[in-house]
Amino acid sequence: MKKSVRLGLAVFLVGLSLLVATAVRVNSVPKTMNFGNEIEGDHSGWVLYPDFLMFDREFSVSIRANNTVSVYILGDAAVKQWNIDKSVNAAWAYETVEEGVFSEQPNGRGGYAVLVHLPEDSATAIKVTLSFSGFEKDLLMFSLAIVGAGILSLATLLIINLRKTRTL
Repeated sequence: MKKSVRLGLAVFLVGLSLLVATAVRVNSVPKTMNFGNEIEGDHSGWVLYPDFLMFDREFSVSIRANNTVSVYILGDAAVKQWNIDKSVNAAWAYETVEEGVFSEQPNGRGGYAVLVHLPEDSATAIKVTLSFSGFEKDLLMFSLAIVGAGILSLATLLIINLRKTRTL
């Protein structure tokens, strides 16, 4: 019985630790990522900005350009496809935009990249900003599930122990 209580307590404490770590990550992971050529403004055509890791948190996309542009956020598979045959299969697409802010919900964790189409006939300056907010929902749910499992196992052991002491 003591080993079972220790195991239940250990599961509960691991879940509680993960819950605290999830809360701390709200302030420790990047909140803002910037992409673009706002200073130079000398690119035209298609521009693929480097890959980044997206967490399961709400985010907003802010686009500011001096011309009409199209911005696409591509998942890992779509980036590979783009590199092979230049086809666009975006997770999020913002077409013919000069300025705007868009709120989004991620599909899950993973690698993503920003693909921008700039007009061919003029030098375009652009800035794309991704701003993240809130908790990482997948980690939060996982932590709560482990805490719940720990509480459930401790409660079950307590009930079993109370029944044993009543029958004696």
